[in-house]
Amino acid sequence: MLTTTTKLRLTVGAGVLSVVLVGTVALTATQHAANLTGGVADLRVVQALLAITLVLAVVLGWFAYASLQDDLAKRTEVEAALRESEAKFSGILEIAADAVISVDEQQRILHFNRGAELIFGYTADETVGASLAMLLPERYRQGHAAHIRGFGASLENARQMANRREIFGLRKGGMEFPAEASISKLAQVGGAMVYTVNLRDVTERRQRDEAQRRLSHAVAMLGETLEVAATERSIVQLPLPWLGDGVLLDVETGGSHLRRIPARTSDPRLTAALAAVAESGLDKDSPSRVVDVLRHGEPEWVAEVTEEWLEAHTPDATSLARMRALGMRSLLLLPLVAREHVLGVLQIFRTDVARPFTEAERSAAEELAVRAAFALDNARLYETAQAATRARDHALGVVSHDLRNPISAIGMSARALLAATPPDAPERRELAENIVTSQELTQRMIRDLLDVANIEVGRLAVERHPVALAPILERAVALFRREATDRGVPIILEPVPPLPEISGDAERLVQVMANLLSNAMRYTDRGGRVTVRVRRNGEEVEVSVEDTGSGIDPAAMPLIFERYWTVKGTAPKGGTGLGLAIARGIVEGHGGRLSAESMPGEGSTFRFTLRVAS
Repeated sequence: MLTTTTKLRLTVGAGVLSVVLVGTVALTATQHAANLTGGVADLRVVQALLAITLVLAVVLGWFAYASLQDDLAKRTEVEAALRESEAKFSGILEIAADAVISVDEQQRILHFNRGAELIFGYTADETVGASLAMLLPERYRQGHAAHIRGFGASLENARQMANRREIFGLRKGGMEFPAEASISKLAQVGGAMVYTVNLRDVTERRQRDEAQRRLSHAVAMLGETLEVAATERSIVQLPLPWLGDGVLLDVETGGSHLRRIPARTSDPRLTAALAAVAESGLDKDSPSRVVDVLRHGEPEWVAEVTEEWLEAHTPDATSLARMRALGMRSLLLLPLVAREHVLGVLQIFRTDVARPFTEAERSAAEELAVRAAFALDNARLYETAQAATRARDHALGVVSHDLRNPISAIGMSARALLAATPPDAPERRELAENIVTSQELTQRMIRDLLDVANIEVGRLAVERHPVALAPILERAVALFRREATDRGVPIILEPVPPLPEISGDAERLVQVMANLLSNAMRYTDRGGRVTVRVRRNGEEVEVSVEDTGSGIDPAAMPLIFERYWTVKGTAPKGGTGLGLAIARGIVEGHGGRLSAESMPGEGSTFRFTLRVAS
C-alpha cells in the first residue's frame, strides 16, 4: 500500500509529464501544419512560442513540486511530533501508580496501563477488548453500567465516582479491595464516546485509618484502670482480632523467669493452647527469641514461622509441642519500653499463611506496644505509690496513737513540775518551760502530719455550718497576743464590717488563721506589724493577713504552698513546711481559694475566700 507522501509525489510527477507531453504533441502538430502550408517564417514563430510555453510549463511544474515537497516535510515533522507526544503521554500513563483504564460505549476496555496491571493483577493483553465488568464485584456490575450511561448523557465532563457510594475493585484472584475513582469522557469524531477511569487502591490508607481508630480505642481501654493485673489483661486482649489471631504477654518480674499472660480468643482450641504455653512460663536462659527482644529492646518480625524456626527457639520437647499447637504462621515480637526500661514482650501471631502482616499493620502494632508500655509503667508506679501510702498511713497511725499518749504524759508531768517549782528557782522553771514548749511543738507536728496525709487522700474532716466569722478571727488573734507582745510585732485586727454568717468549720478556720499568723510572725522583725482585714465580695467573704516582713522571692512564689517547702537561707528555725499546705487544703475543703502576694523587703499578703451561708 502506497503512503500519502508517495501518492503526492506521483501526482506531481504525472502533472509535469502531462505538460511536457502536451507541449511536445502541440509542437509536432504545428510543425506538420507548417510543412503543409510551406510558411517557413510562420513556422519559426510558432516554434518559438511553443518552446516558451513548454519552458514555462516545466518551470511552473518544478515550483509546484518544490512547494509540495515543503508541505510534505512539514507534515512529516508534525506527524513525528504527534507520535512523540503520544509516546510521552503513553509513557506517563504507563508509569502512573494509579490505574488508568479507557472503555468504549459498550464498556469494552481500550486501554489498560501498567498501574492497572499492578493493582488488578491482569495484563493488558488479558483485558483489552474484554468487558469492564471483569474488574468489578458482581453486586456492583449492573449499577456501574447504569452509572456510566447516566454520566455519558449528562453535561458533566468529569465526575468522582465515590460521591454516592463506596467503590470496590476485584483483583484477578477474586479479592475485593476499596478504591477511589474518577471518570471523564471524550466525544470522538462521529459522536462515539470514550470513557477514561482513574482508579486508586486505598487499601493501605483504610488500614491506617482503622489502625488509628483501634489505637484510640486502645488508649481509652488502657486508661480505664491503674491496677496492674487489669492493665496486663487489657494489653494482651487489645490486638485481637484486628492485628492477630493469638497473643502472649511476657512480663519482666525482676527474677530469672518471665511471667506469661495468655489472651482469650474466640477459638476455644487456641485459647486452651495459649493457656498451656503460659503455664510453664519462660526462663531467661531459654533460646526463645522473646529473651533476645527483652535484652536488646528492638521489635522483630518473623514473616514465616517454620518447623525449623520453632525447634531452634524452643528449649525442650514439651515446650515445642505446646508451641506447635498454637499454629503460628507469622509472628511479631514487640518490646514494651518505658523510661528506657523493657517491661516485657508482646507476641502477636497469625495462623493464616495467606494473611501476612502488612507494613501498616506492623507500624500499628509497634505504636500499640509503645502505648501499652506506658500504661503498664503508670500502673506499676501507681501500685508503688499506693504501697508507699499504705506504709505511710501505718506509720502515721503508729505516731498518732502510740506516740501521742506518752508525749501527752510528758506534757502533763512538765506542767505539774512547773506549777510545783518555786519562783526563786529560775533555772528549774526554765527547764520545765522548755519541756512544755517542746511537748506542744511535737504535738503540733504530729497534728500537721496527720492533716497533710488526710488532705492528700481527700479525707480531711471539714464540718461546715453557718457561723459568724468575727469571733473566729478574734479567737485566732488572741492565741498570738502574748507572742506578738514579746516579739514587738503587734497584730492588728481591723474592725469587721457587718457580715452574714459564712459556711465553715470554726475549728478548722481557727487553724487556718493560726497557720497564716504564725507564718507572718516568723518573717516579720521587731517594729513591724501584722494586719488582718475582712471584706465582702458578692457571695464570698475575703480575709487577708498582711505583714511588713522580709517578703518572698518571686522565683519561690509558685512553691510556697507545696508540702515541706520553706524559705532557704534566712528562714527562722522551727517550721515544718506544712502550715501553708494545710491552710490551702482546709480553705479548698470549704470551697474557697488561698492566694499570696509578696515583694522582697516589703512584706507579704495572704488572702482566702469563704462562701456566705445560704
